[in-house]
Amino acid sequence: MIWRDWNKADKTLLCAAAVFLFSLCLRLQYPENIFAKGFLFCAEAALVGGIADWFAVTALFRKPLGFPYHTAILPRRREAFIKASVTMVQKEFFSRRKIIHHIEKLHLLPMLMDWLHEPQTQRQMLGRLLDYVRDFLLHQDRQEQADFLAEKIQSTLSKASPEEYLARFGKWMRESGRDKEFLHFAAGYVREWLEKPETRKAILGLLEQYEKECTKSTWELLMAGIAQALDFVNLEEAAGLMQKQLVQLVDALAEDDSSLQKEMLELFYEKAEMLGQDPEFRELIAGMKEEVLRELPLSEAICRTLDNICKGFGTEEGVPAGHLPMFRSRLMEIFGEEYARCLEMVHTDDHLRYVVEHFLYDIVVRSALHAQNMVGDIVRDVLRRLTDEQLNHLVYDKVEPDLLWIRMNGSIVGTGIGLVLFFLLVLAGH
Repeated sequence: MIWRDWNKADKTLLCAAAVFLFSLCLRLQYPENIFAKGFLFCAEAALVGGIADWFAVTALFRKPLGFPYHTAILPRRREAFIKASVTMVQKEFFSRRKIIHHIEKLHLLPMLMDWLHEPQTQRQMLGRLLDYVRDFLLHQDRQEQADFLAEKIQSTLSKASPEEYLARFGKWMRESGRDKEFLHFAAGYVREWLEKPETRKAILGLLEQYEKECTKSTWELLMAGIAQALDFVNLEEAAGLMQKQLVQLVDALAEDDSSLQKEMLELFYEKAEMLGQDPEFRELIAGMKEEVLRELPLSEAICRTLDNICKGFGTEEGVPAGHLPMFRSRLMEIFGEEYARCLEMVHTDDHLRYVVEHFLYDIVVRSALHAQNMVGDIVRDVLRRLTDEQLNHLVYDKVEPDLLWIRMNGSIVGTGIGLVLFFLLVLAGH
């Protein structure tokens, strides 16, 4: 072994042995010299103390000089050491009190909200949600789901009162202004029909029919003939004027907040209210509801809708990707709007924010406490896979400077004790 590879404790022990040999030679050369006696006494004590501490430190890890009794303590008590290490990691480094104390310092909700507001996170969340919806739909029995939904819808509709829903629909139409929009749309459609040449011909035909019905006697025929001869009555011109007047009437009806529009809507709601109180009308509506529910192919329609939705995801065999792209894009828009609304609710609702934050802390604390056991298991498994030599090195490398000083202190303390004892012996001899 090269001198520079020795540690300082081995060098100290070797120096103590050399000093002992030198003091022994000096004692043999000067047997009556008191200084030679004291020097040998101290050197002997230093050598004995160094050897004793070397034996004690070495006995912790292996059998010094093959001595079998109460040596190699760490390898023999490795299970107790492993258990103590696991307990120290779990109870000291990862104790429940320390875990909760450190977690309480974290601002979990702001961290979560900042992460959720990132565009990349939003895209990932919406994409994952779309995947969940797609997988859910594709793994369902569509016919079974369609039958279930159809049964629920029919059960709900059978309990509904048509008159109540009609009244609510009318109230919603009036409050939202949709009645004016509907009237405007209907007026536009009627105006387009009125402006057609066929409509003018139809009006002309009605005037001619009316003329024939009103001129049945000879005198009426004579007067009608004279009026036509003198061009007093021009049915084509009258048809054109009537067509023009009807168009103007429809335009006035389509104009927002016009007197004609207001009168028409008031008349409509008045008659609708009167009609809703009519027993015969109620009986008619109830009969129509039962007939519609009985004949309505809800199950088939829902099943086809589910099929089209699945095709819209482009995942079925034989269906090209991108089928019904508007459905996918609109679904993503709905998910995005709901995602933003949920984040806004967390910001504005104090109670919801408290619930979410409490839930986060609960999850993190539970996970950390569960990790406490996992860390213990990891430490246990790692230590058990180590050989005795590896375990010795693991411990020795962490405390090597202290162990070396323990050995050096044996020689140093032995020298001091030997000097004290020699003086006591000298004093006792005098």
